[in-house]
Amino acid sequence: MPWFLNHIFKKTDEYYIIGGMVKDITRNLIAQTSLDEKLKDIRSMEGRNPELSSSFLVDKVNSHFIEVLSGTAQVATTWREMPESNEVLSLLTVKAGESVLFLPGEPRLIKPGEGSELSEFVLE
Repeated sequence: MPWFLNHIFKKTDEYYIIGGMVKDITRNLIAQTSLDEKLKDIRSMEGRNPELSSSFLVDKVNSHFIEVLSGTAQVATTWREMPESNEVLSLLTVKAGESVLFLPGEPRLIKPGEGSELSEFVLE
């Protein structure tokens, strides 16, 4: 791993934490209720199209679970301490069958690939 990624990349036994985003294949991430207990109920929730913006969005109360149903999406985060920043701290490409969890307060930016289908669940 390049030395400059050491501070933003952490591999645990179950999932990847990258700059505050948590990424894994969907079925594994849903099982990680230690991250957010509401993950256990996600399949009974109705997903929506994710909110898209040209700047980072922050929800200080709720976690946001983004599932890529088809195609790909690029997801990014910035400094949690400076959510108004437009500096990309970490950028990932998420493929069909994978998901990303943004915990409360984590800045998020989502760019779906052309023709991709995504679903967002707000864990209230």
